[in-house]
Amino acid sequence: MSRIKVAVIGVGYLGEFHAQKYKANKNADLIGLVDTNITRCKEISRKNNVTPYDNYKDIVDLVDAVSIVVPTNLHYKIASYFIKNNKHVLIEKPFASNLSEAKKLEKISKEKNIILQVGHLERFNKAFVKLNNKVKNPIFIECNRISTFKVRGTEVDVIMDLMIHDLDIIMALNKSPIKSIYANGASVLTNKTDIANARITFKNNCVCNLSASRISEKLERKIRVFQKNSYFSLDFQKCELDSYKKINSGKIKKIKREKEQFTKNDSLDDEIKSFINCIKNNKNPIVSAIDGIQALKYAVKISNLIKK
Repeated sequence: MSRIKVAVIGVGYLGEFHAQKYKANKNADLIGLVDTNITRCKEISRKNNVTPYDNYKDIVDLVDAVSIVVPTNLHYKIASYFIKNNKHVLIEKPFASNLSEAKKLEKISKEKNIILQVGHLERFNKAFVKLNNKVKNPIFIECNRISTFKVRGTEVDVIMDLMIHDLDIIMALNKSPIKSIYANGASVLTNKTDIANARITFKNNCVCNLSASRISEKLERKIRVFQKNSYFSLDFQKCELDSYKKINSGKIKKIKREKEQFTKNDSLDDEIKSFINCIKNNKNPIVSAIDGIQALKYAVKISNLIKK
């Protein structure tokens, strides 16, 4: 297959970055941008030298694939339209508004043999890719994801907005089914949960603590992973990975530290490159619809536990 013809549906804050990455991708041909805010759409289209549209149905016959970067409540409607028309889809997280919609999207993409990738871009962070290769049997995981308050994203709670990233990450690191979840949280600045904590126990007895807040004075995206004889600390923001490993030196046990910093990290660019590569080579995406369903399933469960 030659260059993949793509469009971006929704050119808000994140959609603009999708457009930039496709425009720079040598295997993609960005043919247009779509947004109901036509003023914004024309502005971003002008920057990328492409045609603006205010109706996604107008571009269906012009593309091979789309990125869907619209509010979550529109994911199912727009994604199902393109999948049914045999177009490949990269859809931002959360996958859908509810599990029923997510499962329907997975079903029709499978029937149509369409690539459906979910936008959990932390999987493409170079430090995480390295960590994922080092972790074998985790016994304890701690995740902290905090952010300053922004109006953008408050149509969903902090679990769907932030914690869902770490839910996807921990299930990628530990393949065991989840046994139990305890959660609590509070609404502070919005009418939805703005700060939350969850404790998850897996059937293989690995335990994970997750904390998420969108009312902090600082940004922090960190994960710590413990396994027998080793410990890892990853900073997603700085793209740094510290590894600590026990070594035996005669009768003396020592801890060896290794620090790795990945200066050329662009998770979104790597995510989009992977999506295009999957289309060209008919490969399964790194973050599949099943992965999206799993992360959404437990995000919904945590949200409901807090509401109760």
